[in-house]
Formats: sequence, C-alpha cells, structure tokens
Amino acid sequence: MIRVLHLFTTLDGGGVESFLYNYYSNMDTSKIIFDTVVPGEKIGYLEAKFIDLGGEVFHICRFRENPIKHIREVSNIIKNGHYDIVHCHGYKSTIGLLFAKIWGCKVRIIHSHMAYVNESWLKKSCRNVITLIAKLLATEKFACGIDAAKWLFGVKDYEKGNVRIINNAIDLSKYSFDEKQRENYREKLGLIGKFVIGNVARLTYQKNQSFLLRVFKEILLRDESAILLLVGEGEDREKLEKECIELGIDKKVKFLGMRKDISELLSTMDVFVLPSRYEGLPVVLAEVQASGLLSCVSSNVTREINETNSIYYLSLESSYELWCKKIIEITQNNNVKKRVEKQAIMHNGKYDIKYQAKKLFDTYISLINNENLISRS
Repeated sequence: MIRVLHLFTTLDGGGVESFLYNYYSNMDTSKIIFDTVVPGEKIGYLEAKFIDLGGEVFHICRFRENPIKHIREVSNIIKNGHYDIVHCHGYKSTIGLLFAKIWGCKVRIIHSHMAYVNESWLKKSCRNVITLIAKLLATEKFACGIDAAKWLFGVKDYEKGNVRIINNAIDLSKYSFDEKQRENYREKLGLIGKFVIGNVARLTYQKNQSFLLRVFKEILLRDESAILLLVGEGEDREKLEKECIELGIDKKVKFLGMRKDISELLSTMDVFVLPSRYEGLPVVLAEVQASGLLSCVSSNVTREINETNSIYYLSLESSYELWCKKIIEITQNNNVKKRVEKQAIMHNGKYDIKYQAKKLFDTYISLINNENLISRS
C-alpha cells in the first residue's frame, strides 16, 4: 500500500481538488491511499468523496490565525503518518516539504498549478524566496502544464527536463455532448430558444466574473434572448449579485451554485467564457472541449490546453464590445455535428484520466523505488 499525503487549501469543487479527485478515483485504492491536509474547518464539496475512497482528511489551523499551531499540526501529521510520498500543491504548502524531509519521507513533490499571476513586487519576491526553499527541499517538481512549470520553477529547470508534466486529465466519456440532455435541461431551466452563455468557476477575483457581467450586458444589447449561467460558489458571489442589479441584467443571470451535473450544463450551453486574470491549465477547459463546446477565454489562459482549436483568446485590455462581438461571431455557424466532431479530438490519451491515472501511479512507484523516469510527455 502506497501512502501519499497531499497538502493544499480546500476540498471544494475547484480545479486543483477536481484534478486530484479525478486521479484518485481512477486508481486502485487497494494499492494506494491519498490523505489530505486542509487548512480551516470548512467541509468542502469533495471531502466526503475522498473519505469514501479511503482517504483521511486532516483539518488544521490556518497559518495566519496561529502560525505555531499550524506548523505543529503539519509536523505531527507527517511524523505520525509514515508517508511514502508528501505531495504539496502550490508553493504555499512548502512547510509540508520541510517536515517531510525532517521525518524521513524520501519522495517530496512540489506541484505548480498556476501561471501568469499578476503579483506585486513584494508578493513576487516572497514567492521567489519560498520557491527557492521548496526546490531545495523537494525531490521532484510537477506542473499541470508548460507555462505553470516555467512560472514557478523557471525556464531553465523546465528545459533541462527537471519538471514532470502531469496533465489535468478527466473522464472524457462523462463530459461527452448529449443532445437529449441538452433539450431536457433547456426545458427544465427555461432556456428553450435562448442563447446560453456559461461560466463554471469559483466566484473569485482570479476568475474575473465581474468582467464577464459587463461583456454579457453588451451581448444583451444585440441579442435579448441571451442568458448567462454562473456555476460555482465563492467569496465574490454577493458582490456579483449586486453588480447584476446595478447593471440591470439580474433577470438574465442565473447563479446556479455548486453543481454535480456539470456535464449536463455544458451540453446546455452555446458558448463558454472564462476571462481569468491568471490561470495554470484549467481543468474546466478540458471538460468544455470534451463536450465539443466553443469557448472564449482571456489571453492569460495557456494555449497548450487548446487541443481542439475551439478556444478563442482575447486580451482583458480589449473592450467589452470586442469580447461581445467575438462571442457572437464564433457561435454563428456552430451546430450539433460540429460539437461531436470537436469532442472526438480529445480522445488522444493526453487528457484521458484512465491512461493518465495509471501513468501517475507508475510514476509514484518509480519514485519510491528511486528510478529516474522523468518525462515531459
């Protein structure tokens, strides 16, 4: 039995947690166990699912609330857990690498999930210092994509082959476009005959839904049938609801909260929009492409995710009107046949979770056995 401890910020429905759950749920849990360390007491959307798979979830004190208690709790979990691997997601989990080394864990992983973050000089300096420490403590560097690898570890580390790319894979069949589901959901949600724009993401500063609301207002000036579906929760929800009222679009925007039926909702949409301020390699864009859905995203989103050539990029410096025109333009000649053709391209193994989960399991085995099998494939 391989014992792996993962450290990150929450077990909600966000990209990193979804990535981890996709991998864990497609592994043989009689051979591997994922425990997780989560700061704070909030019970996340995916927590019960991790427990059902046999993993243990440790809720600990947040660092900013009580640094000494936080450090002591991380140390005790790693000391008592006798883990084969400590896998830290993001540089802010570096404290886990320190205690993994102190308590004799031989495989210590730092994993980058982010790129293109707009940081102040102070934040960037802090990140660079912490990352330097993380690189000294870690035995392996992982990243969700090339941009995320270069952003956290540097171009030289990536080009030397020192970073292993772990794709944000999904169950492709689960997200396949379904015309019958599309019709049923459109009827259930009152969307028959509507132009449906969608966004599936945390309602946060990073995901920039405030920008999307202003683009949507422009779309409504050209197409009164337009409806915006915002799927997800987050600290910006109340602010965004107020903005909808101020912009006079509140009757046209549906806040759907956290949902389990993402595949059905993607089939329901006509176009997906993600105007993020910064990203790594968004899991949701793999899901969107598996559904054959067209999308319009900010130029801050990496182009390496664009497997189907159905993702269109625009700068956040561009006007709301330009975004509006592009969204309408790309959806003019789209149809069911084209969606089915687009989704078929995704079945090349790169984002197929069944293949990639086995690959990660084999990677863990090779690292425990001290084999050097670094590959960027």
